[in-house]
Amino acid sequence: MNQQNAGLSTPVTKKFFFPNSKLNDLKKLVTSATNDIPTRVEVLTSLLYKTTVAAATTNSGCFQPSYLMIPTNIRRRLPEKLPQTAVGNFVSRMMVPTTHASETSLSMLVREIKKQKSQLEGVKSMQQATDNYKLLMSKLGNEQDLKTLIKRSYTCSSLCGYPFNKVDFGWGKPMATAIALRSAGQNSFVLIDTAYGDGIEAHVTLEIQDMEIFQNDKELLSFCQIN
Repeated sequence: MNQQNAGLSTPVTKKFFFPNSKLNDLKKLVTSATNDIPTRVEVLTSLLYKTTVAAATTNSGCFQPSYLMIPTNIRRRLPEKLPQTAVGNFVSRMMVPTTHASETSLSMLVREIKKQKSQLEGVKSMQQATDNYKLLMSKLGNEQDLKTLIKRSYTCSSLCGYPFNKVDFGWGKPMATAIALRSAGQNSFVLIDTAYGDGIEAHVTLEIQDMEIFQNDKELLSFCQIN
């Protein structure tokens, strides 16, 4: 493989700004199709995933079954409050599969995300959440199948609602918040509230060829600005 071809799979990260006004328009669009009121994060996650799958399909020339992974904080979902001595991340994962191109509509994706959320409400302990995730992964196939799965899976981590923009180290309220994305990995979206609370910033990491298609998607551009 020459150096030019090797660079084709290089991941690239770009930031997209979604104003609250546009996110409200997106919510109304989904509500009209589902008669359910989604959150900003649910509709934005669905839009990003839908657009990414479309970009990958255009790039490869055919649709491939894909998966949306959503790390989820379950601290507040457990029926019993955690002790004050409990530290670290208490996270489970939701997995939204799309086995056919028809399953990538915004309304269907939002509905599936809500379904996965409702299933987490019944989790009794961190151990149960871990066991449920292991069971889910075991149903996806053998080790080789999982390696293939990783290549066509996308992860969306939402940091919206966390008070990063209010942290004061003695110099006053920060003007902006930066996040380290190396741990997010390839094929990922990281969502964070803007410093002024006027929208959501999406940090999207994709292979460069997919990104070239993704960033020019007309539906995506109708709801955002590229920074």
